[in-house]
Amino acid sequence: MLQYFYDHGILPGGPAAEHKLYTTFLASSFRTLRFGLNEAHGKGMAIQFNALLDAGAFVREPNGAYRVDYPKIKPAVRAVCHRLLTIEATGDYAAAKRLLDTEAVLHPDLQKTLASLHDLPVDIDTAFSLPPAVKLETTPAL
Repeated sequence: MLQYFYDHGILPGGPAAEHKLYTTFLASSFRTLRFGLNEAHGKGMAIQFNALLDAGAFVREPNGAYRVDYPKIKPAVRAVCHRLLTIEATGDYAAAKRLLDTEAVLHPDLQKTLASLHDLPVDIDTAFSLPPAVKLETTPAL
């Protein structure tokens, strides 16, 4: 959806904003995948991650770091979206099951990367301090 907005000038920023979008998506995919494949979000992210990796849109460097291949990311995202939305739109249960069974997996390189993130928090436990309660005067109902 965001790519559509960029393509049609609804969101400003051009290629620099698109690069931030896809870099953030790559980084956030690791957060989602760290929850594992025992829940739907993890399985869905594994399918997307694997599709983008297979298309060369996500690249694993020899040192284990990942990067986005910007010329390949837009067509790869369109392809994976088309595939997933077609399965959903047609209600093709067999295709959905096949997709989950074969592509909702963590390949060894990705497992290794996720293991290296073990000591990093998945979420930050934010504590907010609020000012003392303000006593509001109320007016009796008329």
